[in-house]
Amino acid sequence: MTTLWDDGGVSSVERLQAIIESHATGEEEHMAGYRRLGKLSGDLVSAMLVDLVLEDEERHHPLLRMAARLGDDIEMTRSTSALPSTAPPTDTSATILALTREYAEDEHKGAGILRDLAKHASGLYGGVFSLLLETMARDSEKHERIMRFILQRLSDSRRRQPALAPSAV
Repeated sequence: MTTLWDDGGVSSVERLQAIIESHATGEEEHMAGYRRLGKLSGDLVSAMLVDLVLEDEERHHPLLRMAARLGDDIEMTRSTSALPSTAPPTDTSATILALTREYAEDEHKGAGILRDLAKHASGLYGGVFSLLLETMARDSEKHERIMRFILQRLSDSRRRQPALAPSAV
């Protein structure tokens, strides 16, 4: 059985690029279908939920710029739509790091609170309210993960900061 990751004489970067491009094409088709579903469902709650899915899908498109970056790496070019490849500044302040850590912790706590509310709201509006709260909890978990990534990236960059030369007296 062949999988998406089978060699087939193509580099892993080229396979990954093809998978991402295929996913982007599939997402565009799904978005058109979601728009039709939202309009045709005849149900305001279903239309609202479809709109939430569409908002997420639309936010994914900038992330798919990775495919352009992968193509650049393969072809040794630089596309204007590619993700930036610059390193973060090495002079990130302790205040920025603490604030980023605080945001990550707040998102973690918020996800727990939202999950608890979702459990208690399971009977409201046929479960829709619980679904929305659970979805918000997952978003908070995603936000926490992003904040922790940023914190690690900035912390690592700060550790690479060159030591200051002793001042001449």
